[in-house]
Amino acid sequence: MKIETGRVLDRLPAEERCLGAVFTSYSFDPAFFEENVLRAVLRLTSDPVEQAERYHNEARRALQETPVVVVVDAGERRAGRRLPYDLLEVSEAVFHPKSVLLLYRDFARLLVGSGNLTRPGFGENTELFVSTDMIYVSGPDIALLDSFDAHLGRIEALVRRTGTQLRLIREEIRRRLPTAQSPAPSAGLPLLDSTAGPILDQFAALIPAGAIVTSVGMLAPFYETDDIDAVVADDTSVFGLLEKRVGPEATLDIGLRWENPQIQPTAPIELSEGLNRIWAMKTAEKDADLTYLVPTDLTRNTMAYLDGAGQRRRMPLDQATTSVEDRTLWIQPDPLAFAPRQAIANASDRFSKVRYWLHPASRLVDGRATHRPLHAKMMAIVYRSGTRDTTLIMMGSANMSRRALLLKSGKGGGNVELGLAFAIEGHFELRDFVPDLVHAPPSACNPAEREFPKKDPNFALAIDQASHDPGSKTLHVSWTPMAAALASWRLSYDGRDIASSVEAPSLAVCVKDFTLNPSTAEVILHVDGKDYSAPILVTDLVGLPVTSSGAGVGLEELLLLLSRRIGTERTLLIAERRNSKNGDGLTSLFGRGSLQRTCSRPGGARPKTSRMSISLCRLSVCGSRARSGSKLPGHAC
Repeated sequence: MKIETGRVLDRLPAEERCLGAVFTSYSFDPAFFEENVLRAVLRLTSDPVEQAERYHNEARRALQETPVVVVVDAGERRAGRRLPYDLLEVSEAVFHPKSVLLLYRDFARLLVGSGNLTRPGFGENTELFVSTDMIYVSGPDIALLDSFDAHLGRIEALVRRTGTQLRLIREEIRRRLPTAQSPAPSAGLPLLDSTAGPILDQFAALIPAGAIVTSVGMLAPFYETDDIDAVVADDTSVFGLLEKRVGPEATLDIGLRWENPQIQPTAPIELSEGLNRIWAMKTAEKDADLTYLVPTDLTRNTMAYLDGAGQRRRMPLDQATTSVEDRTLWIQPDPLAFAPRQAIANASDRFSKVRYWLHPASRLVDGRATHRPLHAKMMAIVYRSGTRDTTLIMMGSANMSRRALLLKSGKGGGNVELGLAFAIEGHFELRDFVPDLVHAPPSACNPAEREFPKKDPNFALAIDQASHDPGSKTLHVSWTPMAAALASWRLSYDGRDIASSVEAPSLAVCVKDFTLNPSTAEVILHVDGKDYSAPILVTDLVGLPVTSSGAGVGLEELLLLLSRRIGTERTLLIAERRNSKNGDGLTSLFGRGSLQRTCSRPGGARPKTSRMSISLCRLSVCGSRARSGSKLPGHAC
């Protein structure tokens, strides 16, 4: 088993050209995606900040060669799309999967996990991903790729507008799948897809007949909400579905996001006043991390406590008292965590032990305060068949709720969710995958119900389609029945109004002599002082004009480059400024009359750092299935 902490961005690209890419996400940040993810996948060399025009032209040329599709929830994506990849929306069901499929010549790379296509999802939260490379000549890999293609087909039936690129990518996939009619072998990493049926039913079906479940672990930032039925029976709860398979000594582990850990020392209190509550402890070592403990008993000479793993320990009482006085041991406020208390209470009748595990949203990493909240989702089921224990793992997008796990997706039904399952021989628990989890006995943790704010209407859904035909240079905007609710509205593109009325729109808007500018690939609907963006889909990407970018590099710039005083991107920028302003290349670097130690931007601002370089690490499970027959991914990303 290989668990690694790292950047998902580092796992995406291969040492060859990508032939097609599909991304799915719940929330979506186009600026982060275009400046970081696309830059990595398409192996773009220009800087998206320092060389915005050059980067846009390079990306547009790459998108004409490599089809790219992003499928997101229509109500959760952000505005700001500038590049003409296909951005497809799902609105009739909560669209919640997080996946990446990258096609290369001899293999396809698949990542399925919990992180959204946002900066927090790819770098700041604690997330879990399973990554695998599917070789086109491997039977199990072909089966997994075929399952994912079928998943894309069912997603295609849900999107509001299909665009042009998803069809190209699916054709690329099918060219690599066998044409024989023989039954496909089973996938080594089963794909769990709510568009085909309830996720938990698919996962439970992987437990062999006759096996007894000895442990169930659940980890998620969001759980189901208690309702009136949960008070009477728990048969429809995610905690009670495995009731008939659970053994008499089975345990239930529940991993929760801990919202309010106190990472800085608080005013000292007596140890006797904080028994059975969580305390934080920091050693005197420089850059030390925090550990957590729960004092349970004080004697004349010792303090008994539970450590972060729930193990019983003892500490000399004078050492504990001194640590309190030195403020290296301090009590935590009552943990703020969210879970359905009644459903968990009902589950206590089925499990011999229920344990809480808290994941601190803030912590000290190498002595520095870091905010990295839990967003990972996983379920671990340990079952015993004969005398052997096996742990069955599911990682993906699904929170521990009915809509995510117990219902098939669709209008009025469950969410669209996606996960991957794998088995490991032996007994493993949540903390083996997320070691930052802190054990909290019931006396120290009293979960609350989470309340979700009511959402305002999303008037972006009033736009049925915004499409641009580069051949005829037109923009066509059509409407959905929701547009009948628009009493007064205005439609704009790149700051210029293209239509408006004080009555609901009844006819489509057609803009002639339209040019898709590098600054934006969205139209904006203005209603009641609010802005609602809608992506513009291009009918023919190859027909989009791509201007040549970059000025000719002169002798001076070459000398600066060869002397290693500046890099390639800086060389091109100086050349562009020299050609546009008739300035001297050396002067633009060093200034007049004196040697400058730093380069300057117009206006005296210091150079900006590329946003790609500031993504933080996050927890991920990566690898591809070992060819030795192991059931777990065998090498790390």
